[in-house]
Amino acid sequence: MGKTQGKVEVINNFYMPELDRYRTLRIYLPPNYDESDTRYPVLYMHDAQNLFHKETSTFGEIWDVKNALDEIYEKYKVSIIVVGIDNGESFRYAEYSPWNSKIGGEYLPHAKATGNLGGDGFEYLEFLVNTLKPYIDSNYKTLKGRENTGICGSSMGGLISICGGIKYQDIFSKIAAFSSAIYFCEEKFMKFLEDTGKNKNMKIYLDVGTDETSDKENKDFPKIYMDCNERTRDKLKEIGFDKELYYLLDEGGRHSEVSWRKRFPKMIEFLFC
Repeated sequence: MGKTQGKVEVINNFYMPELDRYRTLRIYLPPNYDESDTRYPVLYMHDAQNLFHKETSTFGEIWDVKNALDEIYEKYKVSIIVVGIDNGESFRYAEYSPWNSKIGGEYLPHAKATGNLGGDGFEYLEFLVNTLKPYIDSNYKTLKGRENTGICGSSMGGLISICGGIKYQDIFSKIAAFSSAIYFCEEKFMKFLEDTGKNKNMKIYLDVGTDETSDKENKDFPKIYMDCNERTRDKLKEIGFDKELYYLLDEGGRHSEVSWRKRFPKMIEFLFC
């Protein structure tokens, strides 16, 4: 008998009124979703092109979220809905940072060329909280409360996930940030954490690899990533998130979907099991 499988639905041209842009959504629904009256926790994830299908992947590799969650269901009988939001390509840096940056853009030269290097992050989060979440809660069998709502991403997606979780502690109770590109706007990010502080209990998964780079020419990136994520861990503890925080240093982990795929089940176990 084969493994019980979930499915992925795609919604094209979903309007983002806060940014006056359109985006594709890729939504994982757990095994037996259609037959069950169960309501499910929801994890909102960024860079959805890279979550499920190689054909849509930016770099040819994927997180393989569907298979990972199908296996977690088989092992733990734990089911969640994942709502993946495609990145905006040239708008990716703009939407994944609330603050403009004079650095970064090393993987997306067209973003650098257009000047879209941060500044739309809070509007993107407003879209997620004020437009997308109400739509998902109205059209899918979700558990709507903060205790069953998480936000997750990698690299710049990790940065905006921490910002979103901390800014909207009344909406989210779970944050997952893989290989977060905190260096992109670290000074303003740290001040934001200090100014906002801890308002509610949360579970926070934070990780980084020891070989964080997808750019062989930049030998400094592994240390840059490890250092800024370590400082983020320390700052989160300083503002009150101590026992709720899980920090993983992945020996040999790279800045790639392959490494994030390997660590994904550990994150789900910590946040949802």
